[in-house]
Amino acid sequence: MRLRQLKRGFAGVAAAGLLLLTAGCGSLSVPETTAAKAEETTAAQTKAEEKTEAASREEALKEAKKTVRVVGNLSGLSLDMGNAFCDSLEELSGGSIAVERYLTGQVGTNDEDLCIALSEGNFDVYLTSDMLATWVLPEWLGYANVAFCFRDADHVKKYWTMLDQEYALNGRMIEQYNVRALITDSVAVRTPRYITANKEIKSPQDMKGLKFRTPSVEGVVASWQACGASIVPIPFGELYSALQTGTADAQENPTDMIMQGGFYGVQKYMMLTSHQYGAYLFHANETWYQSLSDTEKDWVSQAATKGYELFNEKGAEQDAQYIKELAEKGMTVIPAEEIDIDAFKEAIIGPVLEKFKDSWAKDGWEAIQAL
Repeated sequence: MRLRQLKRGFAGVAAAGLLLLTAGCGSLSVPETTAAKAEETTAAQTKAEEKTEAASREEALKEAKKTVRVVGNLSGLSLDMGNAFCDSLEELSGGSIAVERYLTGQVGTNDEDLCIALSEGNFDVYLTSDMLATWVLPEWLGYANVAFCFRDADHVKKYWTMLDQEYALNGRMIEQYNVRALITDSVAVRTPRYITANKEIKSPQDMKGLKFRTPSVEGVVASWQACGASIVPIPFGELYSALQTGTADAQENPTDMIMQGGFYGVQKYMMLTSHQYGAYLFHANETWYQSLSDTEKDWVSQAATKGYELFNEKGAEQDAQYIKELAEKGMTVIPAEEIDIDAFKEAIIGPVLEKFKDSWAKDGWEAIQAL
């Protein structure tokens, strides 16, 4: 009789709670039917909560005057940036713009396909790197891949502003692809790339004959070939093994990728060359963008800035933390002050500019360096 009363009294309690209740009495145990009922109740509650959240989202979409579908294939800090944009736009609009988030590859993972899908209006905002800009201004984007093109992150921001204001980046992008880059007072600048190897590399002489893995980008490849390195094109997923077996002697990447790849396990040195910076930008379908009022466009701009600022601030902090952690994992970190950066520039810039003089913008290097 007592056991039946316990069953009735705690039918809505999770099975774990019942186990705790009976643990002090060896003659009592939890009947399987009670545990099953508890699990069913918990599952039903979870389903009800999910249904309520879905209903709330649907209601918000109905009440909102406009909707923005934000897409990305993001993780880590770039995902934080995407969410910051969405959160800020929701807050600034007071709910009048409903944000649908597809930030982790739900729509797709191929950058080229997603750029075309944005152009066709399959969604409204896409966070990615510089592919679209490369399509419309290849004569300028080539320079960004030359080692030591940029002094620092601020220099990168000035470069993107120049492309927009002086060389009609968005005008060309809109004309050719019906897309604009949301270039505000800022863009998201990836942390700098560094060299790792099993020996110290302090001058171009140290690169001679080195089997050096880089991305297969013409400006990048040409830069290190000018230093005498032998470039080996290896997919990132195979790079650890290549460094371990000696198929490659060295590589270059930002610290987050060095950590992700575990290269500290097969490389002894990391040189803080800061030789290249990449960028992320929010891109908007122009038809959707022009459907916005001036106030709404301003909200979009502010939201993009919010995302960029968060990425840049957290990125700098993360870079410093990873440098510290990589040293703790046994890598010897060579600071920029111990590297002959001027010698690298002398070895790289002249030959690379000569190689691409007929395909890159005339006097483009000088214009970038004057910023």
